[in-house]
Amino acid sequence: MDSPYGVAAIQLRPTADRAQNLREAGELIDEAAALGAELVVLPEIFSAPFVAAEVDPTYFEWAEALDGASNAMVAERSAAHGITIVSSIFEASATPGVHHNTASIFVNGEVAVHYRKSHLPFSNGFPEKYYFRPGGTPPPVVDVGPTKAGVIICYERHFPELGRLVALGGASIMCVPVACASAPTKEVFQLELRAHAVFNSMFVVCANRVGLEGSAEAGKDYYGLSAIYQPDGEIVSQAGTERAEVVFAHVDLASVAERRQRLPFLRDRRPSLYTDLVEESST
Repeated sequence: MDSPYGVAAIQLRPTADRAQNLREAGELIDEAAALGAELVVLPEIFSAPFVAAEVDPTYFEWAEALDGASNAMVAERSAAHGITIVSSIFEASATPGVHHNTASIFVNGEVAVHYRKSHLPFSNGFPEKYYFRPGGTPPPVVDVGPTKAGVIICYERHFPELGRLVALGGASIMCVPVACASAPTKEVFQLELRAHAVFNSMFVVCANRVGLEGSAEAGKDYYGLSAIYQPDGEIVSQAGTERAEVVFAHVDLASVAERRQRLPFLRDRRPSLYTDLVEESST
């Protein structure tokens, strides 16, 4: 049996002060590393307020380069602790006016991959299509020491195809930075994450925001519930709905291969029957 592998989700309550957000995120990363975390996941756009329900052109002021302050802090902590950290920022690309919602995986202080969110909502108070250009690559899977991990971002959990791509890429862990506050999605939030874990036989580590952002009348109340799900869909560890905190667990990586052998969903796929899934509708 493989040695237990430490994973953590950082639940945050970002403010309008980026420096403060980075300090608090850094302190929680340190706490997770002290617990034994070898892989840490931060929430979606962790160092800034998230997009408001109404379009606001001033929000572009929060955009930063891939080597900006947020990823610089993450790279420093990743190197200092010798761990993997999944970051998420509002990326200002090298092309003026082009922005992305971007997750980056840092392994031992070095960036392994940047992934730009490819599925963007314009519903339930999240007008992301106004701010971000969608990425055009599948979810990446990278080596993170004794295993492989992949990443999808928030809204993308509604698309089972993406989690399946992560599993087919050889990942035993799927990391999911999210910013979830929408009442219509809260009812299925955990159901979807459990489903990804079950039908792909992998661990899912989800990091959410928590608390009210904006006014009580027009703001968003992020519901937390950051969690670590094991391959049978059960929750190993979970945050509450009130505060920033670290969700940590040691997971048994060998259980992924064991479950995939016992329940060989990936083996029994019939890709030739699914061609309609990847063809654009003509209607």
